[in-house]
Amino acid sequence: MGGIIVKEPPAKTLITGIRAIGYNFSTAVADIIDNSISAKAHHIDIISDVGGGMAYVQFLDDGIGMNYDELENAMLLGSDRKGREECELELGRFGLGLKAASLSQCRIFTVASKVGDECNAITFDLNLIEEENKWCLRVLEPDEINVVPNIDKLLEYTSGTLVIWQDFDKIEGGSKKFEDTFREMIAEAKKHVELVFHRFYSSHEIYFNYRRIEKRDPFLCGSSPRQQTGHTERLKVDGCYIYVTPYTIPYWNTITDEEKALLGYPKSIHDDQGFYLYRNKRLISWGSWFRMGLKSEQNKLARIQVDIPSTLDSIWMLDVKKSSARIPDVIREELRASVKDSFVRSKKTVRFPGLKEQQAENPVWVRTINMHEKTAIYNINRDNPLVMELFDNLGRGEARLLEILLSQIEASLPKHSIWNDHTDDTLQIPDRTNTLDSEQQISELSDILAMAKPEDKAGLLDRLFLTETYSNLKGNADYITRRLLGNG
Repeated sequence: MGGIIVKEPPAKTLITGIRAIGYNFSTAVADIIDNSISAKAHHIDIISDVGGGMAYVQFLDDGIGMNYDELENAMLLGSDRKGREECELELGRFGLGLKAASLSQCRIFTVASKVGDECNAITFDLNLIEEENKWCLRVLEPDEINVVPNIDKLLEYTSGTLVIWQDFDKIEGGSKKFEDTFREMIAEAKKHVELVFHRFYSSHEIYFNYRRIEKRDPFLCGSSPRQQTGHTERLKVDGCYIYVTPYTIPYWNTITDEEKALLGYPKSIHDDQGFYLYRNKRLISWGSWFRMGLKSEQNKLARIQVDIPSTLDSIWMLDVKKSSARIPDVIREELRASVKDSFVRSKKTVRFPGLKEQQAENPVWVRTINMHEKTAIYNINRDNPLVMELFDNLGRGEARLLEILLSQIEASLPKHSIWNDHTDDTLQIPDRTNTLDSEQQISELSDILAMAKPEDKAGLLDRLFLTETYSNLKGNADYITRRLLGNG
């Protein structure tokens, strides 16, 4: 028996599956913002409230808005995307994002949209759908629209859209205290949005409860020359181009508080290494080498920006949530070759984070390499003027005790602890070379010279200016010499 059967899936069963696609609160929020950017909005407000016994999250934008027919289409599962132009602002994928993202977090969501003098609103209410077991949407009457929270802000725009989430059953069911959990999720979503849309910061204003999101830059592009940017490679796939740019961020212990803020105060830069995959400038996935086996302590400063157009969504296996993807085999090896330079730079930066200890004159420590035995030995520099002066001012027995003490310090150098602390991104080993201010250092020099022979003081002071500890005073050497020795 042949023929075609047309079956409408039961709404109650299908909606349960759609709610379990895998969004978390932050990725769902980002998906709604995608729609605002695709609608050419420049100002986007995320407004939340948990007081008064009615929690809601709203997304208000000043985009092109929708008339009634467009709004009705947008509320369909798998809405018709015919005529959508492929451009950098088109962040949609399957026509499911608005519905799937919203329903993953709440049971009721309403979309109100304005074009010119026309404003329409439709509500997706799971309570109604489950009761009828049909895809029933409720069109709001004008008097119902007028009492929607913050509808007046939408009506002030020439065009725009307002999305409202209500009845957060999943959050409420999984939290001990709903209000605290709700606020924490809003805060986490803000951090997520700051990173995901960081390349839109100069062109789009996104606000959480009337405070603009912070600027982020996972590559610290403004930190040159400590930050290094490699050559951008262009890979052609199916007639389209993928752009790959390697970056090496500065060594963690040299990163300033302002730079940490740009990174979003990461708990561990080791976990943030890897590919940063962008689709139309929107960050899709980060902190992963996509199972290429490249994650290591030596590569922890490497970040690879990969820009793909939406026309290559299928080969990257981009999911509905636009939060994960897989590198296609056709370009895997090309990508591996493109990032090699970044790895080399990262390894060099990790191994040699600074040149100060290698270039210092008269350092406190001297490093000796034995290539035959493959060993590196660190000794206190006996030629350091301060050490030499100390030996000269001690008797034979005291000098012997000092030598024993220095040898014990060298032998008990806690190299393993230093290395562990050095590679721990949560710790910093402060540079204490010049922790004293200039006046304190000058006071130290005065005490040292007080123990020197009168005829040796000038020469000793000149030698001390050349040491690692006091080299920062060389610019004022004449003034300090006159002050301490009374010359001139």
